[in-house]
Amino acid sequence: MDFKAVIASLLRRFSDSGVKAVLSGGFALSTLGIFRFTRDVDFVFPAENVPAVEAIMAELGYEKQGFSNPEILSYVSPLKVMGQVDFLVARRKYSRAMIERARDVSILDGTLTVKALRAEDLIGLKLQALLNDPQNRQSIDAPDIQRLLKLHRSHMDMDLVREYFRLFDKEGLLDEWLYDIE
Repeated sequence: MDFKAVIASLLRRFSDSGVKAVLSGGFALSTLGIFRFTRDVDFVFPAENVPAVEAIMAELGYEKQGFSNPEILSYVSPLKVMGQVDFLVARRKYSRAMIERARDVSILDGTLTVKALRAEDLIGLKLQALLNDPQNRQSIDAPDIQRLLKLHRSHMDMDLVREYFRLFDKEGLLDEWLYDIE
């Protein structure tokens, strides 16, 4: 996948269409010093932009994957160079607030600037994914959360992080991970 070409094209089209998409997933992690293999590009965007995003992806030749649903849209291109792009549709106050808190970051060796989720919000999404599908997400999301906490807790909004864990009745897990880090 040509990440630079795909992300640059999407950013232009989002801007032209008024879509407020924010980078998440592996690329957002990389802006926070956590690098791991990724095969796709992930974004979060407000629910009211669904028609515009669907039109953009169709124009670019992407096909919506069958497991897409009202909360998650996944597209794959028949052209390997265009790869896969996944979207989390922000419908609730927490995911919508994540978009508002996003920060400008440079990616791909400074060649592109994009809005990306903050560490706290990546933790919130990763915690939700982990709890929704522990069998498949434990080995990916738990280490990512722990690394984010280790690298960034001194300048994170830990009240917000705790609120995410409280939402899922997992404050004990947060305390355990924080203890392990210290």
